[in-house]
Amino acid sequence: MKIHQNFVILIVAAGFSFLVFSANVFLRTPDGLLRIGFAAALYLVARDTLAGANIAKGPRRFSNPDRWVFAFYLALFFGTFMMLAMWRGLEALPGLLAGIALGASLFGGLMAFLPNTKPYPYAHQFKIADSWRFGRVGQVLYYFTPPLKLLLIWILVQNSPQTPAYLFFYIILIGFGTPRYRRKANGNVLWANFPMIIGYAILAAQFFLNS
Repeated sequence: MKIHQNFVILIVAAGFSFLVFSANVFLRTPDGLLRIGFAAALYLVARDTLAGANIAKGPRRFSNPDRWVFAFYLALFFGTFMMLAMWRGLEALPGLLAGIALGASLFGGLMAFLPNTKPYPYAHQFKIADSWRFGRVGQVLYYFTPPLKLLLIWILVQNSPQTPAYLFFYIILIGFGTPRYRRKANGNVLWANFPMIIGYAILAAQFFLNS
């Protein structure tokens, strides 16, 4: 029996939660249940943004800005997941952040510029001609979204209660909440976006229950 792709995606999301759970048991770190939920939300919310950046990455050369945007999203995803897995509490965040930022930057850069002639296999599921970039101004702004997102996350975190729920909520929502392409509905918008909807539901629940 073939399992529908949406259910496979939810299983993978549960796998990310299990990895954080395993790290939590081994390292005995705080906020275990909160981080397990955010791990699933991270994967489900970030999928379309990562896919859009992958589809649009273009030629493999350092002068191609789309490759750098793709590298940013890969680095942000990897770094956020490592924060969830290796969490020691807010007081230990500055020491943890330096190593994670370095590792995430290396991961994002290497993965974005690896030789790969194969196109993204699920590009047909997206409205490629219907980009969220509007005109030349929007196209230029798109390439400035990585630093703008980091700045916005920093401002929101600095001006909110200092809790893990606020930190991870803003990173996931601001970092991955603007996919470049929308999914093709094929007659059912809710089902086409079902994994993302579940991701946002988990994200909101974790935020309101723990903030």
